[in-house]
Amino acid sequence: MGSGKSTVAPRLARGLGYDVLDLDTEIIRHTGLSIPAVFELYGEERFRDEERSMLYRLAERSNIVVALGGGTIMDPSNLAWCKRMGTLIYLRGSAAFLASRLAQSKQDRPLLYGAEGGMLPPDALAERVSSLLASRSAIYEQADLTVDIDAASVSKVVAVIRSALSR
Repeated sequence: MGSGKSTVAPRLARGLGYDVLDLDTEIIRHTGLSIPAVFELYGEERFRDEERSMLYRLAERSNIVVALGGGTIMDPSNLAWCKRMGTLIYLRGSAAFLASRLAQSKQDRPLLYGAEGGMLPPDALAERVSSLLASRSAIYEQADLTVDIDAASVSKVVAVIRSALSR
């Protein structure tokens, strides 16, 4: 969350002449519900089932750049599928950088809600981001390509990815 994948993916796709697909947007389109609504009404497990289903439908497509949700590859079968079907890219940011971006974000992110249901205050947000990153980083590091984003513009991130893909 907050790595810029929804911004990087369309620019990368344009540069490659590919289509772009945002997995969360596809879940919203398919369910008719926002991501927070899916979480609230059905829970995270149902969301992950929808996510997996949408992901596996991509096998019918080619020449696409997919922006995955931050938890998608935490499921080992999703991780293996992504690596088998394409090039998995990790946009790596420090917890402080990601928390700062998320604090300014207008998006609803259920994993960043507090007990009262709203977005966490800044200190608790930084702690939650740090915790999520710590629990996920070993999986994220299994990506085919890792790009550090803390001091990089979107254009720079896209250029680094395109250069790596051309090799």
